[in-house]
Amino acid sequence: MILPLMLVTALACAQRTIEVDSDHDGLSDAREQALLERFLPRFQVSSTDCAVKPALFEEGVARPTVMGRDGTIYGQVSPRDSATGGDAVVEIHFYDLWSLDCGRMGHPLDAEHVSVLLRAKTMDSPVEDWRAVYWFAAAHEGTVCDASQVAAAKALDAETHGATMWLSAGKHGAFLSEAMCTQGCGGDRCMEMAPLVVMRVINLGEPGAAMHGAVWAESSAWPLAAKMKSDFSAATIARLEHGEGVPVEMNGAHGSVKGTIYVANSVANSVGTSGTNTGTALGTADDKTEGALAKSAKATGGALKKSTKAVGQFLHLTGDKKSEDGVPR
Repeated sequence: MILPLMLVTALACAQRTIEVDSDHDGLSDAREQALLERFLPRFQVSSTDCAVKPALFEEGVARPTVMGRDGTIYGQVSPRDSATGGDAVVEIHFYDLWSLDCGRMGHPLDAEHVSVLLRAKTMDSPVEDWRAVYWFAAAHEGTVCDASQVAAAKALDAETHGATMWLSAGKHGAFLSEAMCTQGCGGDRCMEMAPLVVMRVINLGEPGAAMHGAVWAESSAWPLAAKMKSDFSAATIARLEHGEGVPVEMNGAHGSVKGTIYVANSVANSVGTSGTNTGTALGTADDKTEGALAKSAKATGGALKKSTKAVGQFLHLTGDKKSEDGVPR
C-alpha cells in the first residue's frame, strides 16, 4: 500500500512541476523554454562590434545592470488569437540586449529583437509539431529610418527552426539577409560577420509577470517594454500575403526622405575616411603647407558634419546621447 501511494505522490508532484506557469499566460514554463530553444534564430554579428556580444543582466534589479557581455539571448513566448479561429498560435520574441549602441549617435543600453509567429493544431501539441509561419526583424523601429522587415517562414526556409538574422555592427538592427543590411538609412553595416555563440536563452515572462528576476525589462532606461507587444497585426500579415511571402519592409516613410538621410550618413562616413586620407597625404608636405591644409581640411570636415547633424535634427533623427527618434533604440 505504501509503495503505490509513493508513486502516485511522485507523479502528482512531477505533473505540477511540468505545468508551472510563472507568467500566467496559459503556457507552462517548460513548454515556453522548449519553443524558445527550438526556434532560436541563427544570429550573425560583427566580430568587431565594440559592444562585443549581447549582454547578461543582473536579476532582481530595477535598472538594467550589465553582468557580462557573453551572448545571452532573452525570450518572450505569448499565446495569440488565431485569425482563422482554428489552430493554436504563439508569438515568440527573441531579445538581443546590448550594453550600448556604439553606432552614430550612440547611447548606453540597446534593446533589439526579432520575432516569429508559430502555429500548431492545439496549445498542447508536441513541440516538434509547431511550425513557424512568419518572421519579423526589427531595425530602427518607430523612426523615419525604420527598416524592419517581415517574411513568410517558408520563403526563408525557417519553418522548423530559427531563421538566420544579420545584426548590423554597432547599431544592432536586425535584417533577414546580409544584402538588406545596407539598404536602410540608419547607418547599418554588416561587416566581418560571424555566427553568434549563444550562451543561454532566458525567458523574460510577460509584462507585469517577470520571470528569472527580469524586473528591469520595464525600466524607463530603455524602450524594451514597448517591444513586448505583438509584431504581427492583421495589417502586417495582409501586407505580407500581398507580397506572396517574400521579405517586405514595413516602413512607409517616403523614399526621398530616407534617401536624404542615407546620403547624409554616407557624407559623414566619407568625411571620416577623407580626413584620414588627407592626414596621410599631408605627411609628405612641408610644415607650413601641412599646417594650412590641415586647418582647411578640419574646417571642411567640421562644416560637413554640422550639415549632416542638422539634417538629422530636422528629421528628428539625432540628439545628445539618444537614438534616431530621441530615445534609446
